[in-house]
Amino acid sequence: MTATLPGRTAPSLDPDPVRLTDGLLNAIRDRLAVIVPERGGAILACGDLLHLLVEDTSGRYSRVSWDISAELSAAVGDLEAAGHGTLAGTVHTHPAGIPDPSGTDIATMRQALDLNPHLGRLVIAVVTEGAPREDDLPVGERHRMSLHVLRRTAEGPAVARGRAEIVPLGADLAAAGIGLQSATGIPRRGRRRGSRAAGRPALPAVVRVNRRPRLAVAVPSDRPAALFIDPGYPQVGPIAVSGELGADSAAVLNPLPSPWDPVSPPRPQLAGLARAAAGQRMTHATDRAWPLTGSLAHARVLVAGAGSVGSRIAEDLVRSGVGALTVIDPEAVEAPNLSRTVYAAADIGVPKADALAARLRAIDPAVAVKGHVSPLGLTGLGRILDGISLVIAATDDMAEQALLAHHAYTAEIPLIACALYKAGAAGEVVISVPAARTACWSCTVGAGTPAGQYRPDRDYGLGGRLAGETALGPSIHLVTSVASSAALGLLAGPASPAGSQLARLLTEGRTLGLIATTANWDFFGQVFAGMDHQHAPQSVWIRVARSASCPACGDHPVPPLSPRAAGQLVGTMRRLREEIQQEQAGAVAAPGTGPVAGALPGQAGSATAQQ
Repeated sequence: MTATLPGRTAPSLDPDPVRLTDGLLNAIRDRLAVIVPERGGAILACGDLLHLLVEDTSGRYSRVSWDISAELSAAVGDLEAAGHGTLAGTVHTHPAGIPDPSGTDIATMRQALDLNPHLGRLVIAVVTEGAPREDDLPVGERHRMSLHVLRRTAEGPAVARGRAEIVPLGADLAAAGIGLQSATGIPRRGRRRGSRAAGRPALPAVVRVNRRPRLAVAVPSDRPAALFIDPGYPQVGPIAVSGELGADSAAVLNPLPSPWDPVSPPRPQLAGLARAAAGQRMTHATDRAWPLTGSLAHARVLVAGAGSVGSRIAEDLVRSGVGALTVIDPEAVEAPNLSRTVYAAADIGVPKADALAARLRAIDPAVAVKGHVSPLGLTGLGRILDGISLVIAATDDMAEQALLAHHAYTAEIPLIACALYKAGAAGEVVISVPAARTACWSCTVGAGTPAGQYRPDRDYGLGGRLAGETALGPSIHLVTSVASSAALGLLAGPASPAGSQLARLLTEGRTLGLIATTANWDFFGQVFAGMDHQHAPQSVWIRVARSASCPACGDHPVPPLSPRAAGQLVGTMRRLREEIQQEQAGAVAAPGTGPVAGALPGQAGSATAQQ
């Protein structure tokens, strides 16, 4: 049935759906449908999302009429002025058999449209007993609700049937432990309008973010926290905001990273954003990790290098509950990176530190990530290492790796280093724990150790960096997963299941793990000779002794070079090498003139394979 104003023709169905929250529908059921007709109220909206019933508790009612009270009009004006929404229409009950608005209903709403020239449409909702017709909404077990849209057109106001779209905002918020008030009455005299009743959440406010209205819903927390719900929810995600109370008791709210996947279930995402706003960890994300590691929410990890190794370890740590990471990498994501990192096509051209930070926040919005788009050697390592629980060394510049390792050992911070060998046929994992007096990185795989023969050739056009080599992502990830496990073991501690086996390696001084991704790699064929059941991957953990002359872990340690001094030294060595190359075109630079040997002189260690 289509109701039209005299002399006007309206389409049978309004083109736009009437979007209303499940909370509003439940409020209509509980506050209007339970009373013998008639009973009514106004509806407020945030944008095009109808969310709040204002019951006319002062109206004059009979079984066939509702005279809207002046108090209701005043209450709607006050609520609009207080920022709780905009008038979107009315809803009222009819006697059985009258499921659509009367001529008086339409005339009344036309007057309301004339009084509100800023509105393009108003909704008339009618509730009555009976089975729902096509486009009606069921209200409880016995009632139905028809929707009608009074819209301005070029020919004048016209009424058409409306079709409903229920937005499950109330249920989604309730699943996250957040209450949403969807109904209010006319406040009694002496009571401030919009005040919170005992045990009832405050009325949500409507705020504008980038000129778009959003429904601000308070998140239970010991600090100011809220979710700004877009009218397009759940296709458009909320914004999580958190802050502190200022000196004048006014809340200062700041937006948090609020990633949202419109095709994934909204409830766990919304719950995660709510926890982020409240400053809580996403406990459900680590339910299966904490029995092995315990809580890692307070752990702070520095990841130096966000390529195929660093990005994968960082993701493993966040998925295991690590609460804060600092990521250092000067490069941007390139297309070849996609075959073996955590990045996606949309990240191409974005600095790796920024792209990785965004991905980690998408996994857990509560994780704190700081990105530094700068070379490691030009970063204030002393300042950045302050408060760090663990260092992940995953750079491809051996001079910077040595510098970072020296700083970490001097600061008594454990370090996990991971690197891949030529063609990804094998790789190394180094565990350095100053408190256990293990060998440092330089004694294990630095200049003068056998590890150099396995690494890719240096790209002499880029200083001490290693040339990129072809390798399959799974081979890289296999070695990287060993490093991730070691990192989690160090963070969790020896008393945890994740760290108990690592304690044996540290006690025995086996701090260099060689992981082969191919069968019979190098000396592995001899180590596993006669073991026909063996196949790649394989690993050998080697005892490494500290060098007495090492400036980091030796008998007489010295402070590490400052980043500025290290950069100057590396630059000097690079210029000397270029001069030699110019004199001897095509000749390989003389051994010992590279930046690794020059940056940290005298670093020699001993490594012996043990079966």
